[in-house]
Parts: sequence; structure tokens; C-alpha cells
Amino acid sequence: MGLPPLAHETLTGAPGRTRAGGLIRTASGVLPVITVAGAGVLLLLYERLSATAPITADSANAVLQGRSVAAGNLLLSGWTLSGASFYLTDLPFYAAFAAIRGLSPDVAHDVGALIYTLLVVAACFLARGRARGVPALGRMAVTLLLLVAPAPGEAAELLLLGPFHVGTTLVLLVAFLVLDRAGDRLLGAAAVGALLVLAVFSDALAIYVGVVPIVAVTLLRRTRGRGQPEDRALLGAALLAIPTSVLLMGVISGLGGFATVPLQGSFARAEDLPRNAALALEGVLLLFGANFFGQPIASLATLVLLLHLAGVALVALSFLWAYREWRRGAEPDLATQVLLVGMAADLAAYLFSNQAIDVRTSRYLIPFFAYGAVLAGRVGADRLWSGRLRATGAVIGLAYVLLMAVSLRTPVAPTPEAELGAFLQRHHLAYGVAAYWQASTVTVQSGGRVRVRAFLATQPQPSPYEWESEGSWYDPSLPGNDARFVVRDTSDPRSVDRDAIEASFGTPVAEYRVGRYEVFVWDRNLLDDLVH
Repeated sequence: MGLPPLAHETLTGAPGRTRAGGLIRTASGVLPVITVAGAGVLLLLYERLSATAPITADSANAVLQGRSVAAGNLLLSGWTLSGASFYLTDLPFYAAFAAIRGLSPDVAHDVGALIYTLLVVAACFLARGRARGVPALGRMAVTLLLLVAPAPGEAAELLLLGPFHVGTTLVLLVAFLVLDRAGDRLLGAAAVGALLVLAVFSDALAIYVGVVPIVAVTLLRRTRGRGQPEDRALLGAALLAIPTSVLLMGVISGLGGFATVPLQGSFARAEDLPRNAALALEGVLLLFGANFFGQPIASLATLVLLLHLAGVALVALSFLWAYREWRRGAEPDLATQVLLVGMAADLAAYLFSNQAIDVRTSRYLIPFFAYGAVLAGRVGADRLWSGRLRATGAVIGLAYVLLMAVSLRTPVAPTPEAELGAFLQRHHLAYGVAAYWQASTVTVQSGGRVRVRAFLATQPQPSPYEWESEGSWYDPSLPGNDARFVVRDTSDPRSVDRDAIEASFGTPVAEYRVGRYEVFVWDRNLLDDLVH
């Protein structure tokens, strides 16, 4: 006896749907495993790429702060930090690795690689949005490819050695991820607010790229009559982030914790805007691995850079597509709107501030870089994979992966500070002073066996450099604080001038040349000459 036609169609159609549903459920089930495994591979790759960049004084001081926290100085009492302390974003990572590895340059590379790995993972999940199955994988793949391979050189230094706002961007991406998944619930709004407090307390840049976008979007939705009742909780949580962070700073200060140097930010002059615009363009291209400025026209390296321009173009198109939909009234989801405003706010803050100094200040555009990669996944991936550009996108994606493999052949950065530290140890010179950029790098490279502290060759008397430093370093009464030498880097114009050294401390009794470094030695404790 045959089955009724309707029942027959239902039964014959069920296995196909069951298999499709099973595949989706299987993919969802293995996604955590794939994520962990993929993050492990990325961490190893970023460890290798991070080693291609030498640690800077900023990275070395972060290692010293981490070591201080690991030794029990949880509030960094006695320390003076910059206006961006990174205390609750990056420092916990430095403390954890310093507790394991001790005072070592490896801590800087480990932390930089780990934070960027977590940023890539968070960005991929934020790009996924509410999509499932193949569309979700497509979105995550686009974001992954845009972020996966920091170009060797300055981009690798900014993204894989810190603290250069990568940790801040990571915390904000996690906040936006919570907003995307649970922002319509009171607990979700509270979690977003707590993450914003961590970011703002640690880095004022989070005000512009975290608080401002959420406040602006929620207010705009309400004025257009399209806001939800839950938006009020989100708006309140974002607005409270700033006073809460100020209150938290007051509590830490009252408990005898670290102090910070006031922020030096201000508006740019009108005549500086063209230069700022050029630096912003170069910075964006640098972070996306497409900075062709100063490169020879006919070279393989230039072709590689031009290939990365396709990624920049996708980010720009995704921004325009999302903005156009917003203008036409077909509003994107809340997270996409926040990303749009965040990118615009970051770029505007860079353009109209006095912080655009050189290409290294591209670090302030790291949120723009990460948000753009996420936006390309959320908005651009669906158009890319469903249109005629699918084959082109696949080829470019494969090229991105191959370029990353090639970048792994970049040699490890030399460490002349290690050679200098070994020389100083052989000559029983264990404590000295130098300009900021040559001080803590020697300390960390030598594992603390040689300690070099930053100073300013001010006249009529030199003084301690109270920036990312601990006050006890300059106390001549403490055991071991017997500074007998000054280090000068002849290749770095930021190093202290020889005439300024002699004007500060007089004629040295001996001097040496170690590679690019000059070492001047006295027979007395130079800390006695510093103005405290």
C-alpha cells in the first residue's frame, strides 16, 4: 500500500534537511575545538613574527611593571606611569608571564603575541554576528584574513609588541561582542559597562573608540524613535564608565598606588591638518600591510603591498555599504552601527589632535584597523562570497596566507643591548643611567643583572625621567643604587648628547665603545647629582 503523496514528500525530504541540520550542529559543536586549535597555531606564528621586531623601552618598562606586580606590588606603589597606564588591559598579562619567565625580553614577545591572538579570535566571533553555518564561516574568514598577517617591520612592532593599544582594542571588541549577543538584557548592558570601565581606566583612547560610539548610537536611535527600552541601560552603562574609572583611579591613589603623568593631548593647529591626513593614510595602510610609500615601483615587495590594498578596499566598501543602508533607513544592527561610529571617531580623533607625530603614532589607529576588519566580515563578506567576486576573493585570501608564510622567513631582530649588557657585566658595571629609549631595554635584555635607569640631562642639574619609572630607582641611599656610568646610542638621535652628558656629570674617568653604544664611566655615584 502506497503512502499519501504529502506524507511521502515529507519523509523523502526529511533526510536532506536532517543531514544539513546535522552538519550545522556538528560544525557548531566542533567550533570551540577549532577555535582553541587555531588560536594555538596563531600564537606560535605571532611569537615568531614578534621576534622580528626588537623590544622598545615601552615594552621593556611594561615587563618591569609586570615583574613588580608579580613580586607583590599589586598597585605599583612608587611608579609613575604615562597617561595610558594599560593597568587593567595589558598589565595582568605581563604580570602573569613575568611570574613564569622572570625578567626577560621573552615576556614582551609572549604577551604581545597572546594579546594579538585573542584580538583576532574576538574579532572573528564579532564578525560572525548572528549568522550560522557557511555564511558565518565566510564572515569569520574575511576578518581572519585581514588581521592574520601583520607585515614585518613597523606594523609587527606596533601589533605584536606592546603596550600599543592592542590590549585596549581587545577589551572593546569583547565589550561589543557582549553588546551584540546580550546587549538587550540588563546583565549584558552591565557587562558592557564593566568592560568599558576597564578600558577607559587603562587608556583614555577608549573614550573615543568605546564610550563615544555607544553613546552616540543609542542617542541617535532614540531621537529617531527606533530605540529599544533596553538602550537606556546601555546608554547609562556607557555614560557611567568615565566617572567610574575616575573614581577607581582615586581609590588606587588613596591606597598608595601608582601615579600617572597628565595627558598631553590637545587639538591640532589648522596648518597641521594636511600632515595629519597624510600620516593617517600612511598609518592605515601600514596596519593593513599595504603601505607602499617609499617603496620602489618595480619590486616584488611593492606587488605584495598592492595586493593588500584589496583588503583596504573591502574595508572601505563595507563602511560605505553599511553607512548607505543606515542613511536610507534600513538600519544595520547595533554592533555594526557602533563599529561604524567607532571607526569614524578614531580617525577624527587622530586627524584633529596633536598626537599625529610620525608613523609610529599609527598605534592610535589600531582600533580603526580592528573595527574595519570586523566590519568587512559583518557587511562585506556576504556580498563578496555571493557575487561575481567570489573567485577573486578566494585567490586574494590564498595570497594573504602565502604572504604570511613568506613573512615567517624574516630574520629575528638583533639584540645589541644584550651584547652591551654582557660587556658591562664583564667590567663590573651594574648600575647606570641613559636616555629613556636606551635604559630599560638594557635592563630587561640582561635579565636585571645590569640596571640602567632613564634620566634627563637638564641644566643646571640632571633629573630622573619620571615616566614609566619607579621612584626608588633614583634613591642613592638604597643598597645597589650606585650608578657609575652613562650609556649613549650613537645611532639614535633621541639618545643623550655627549656635551649634555659632560655638562651634567663632568669629565668621565673612562669611556668605551661597544658596537653603536658609547659607555662613559665615573668614580662616584651619579645618582647624587640628580635633582629629586
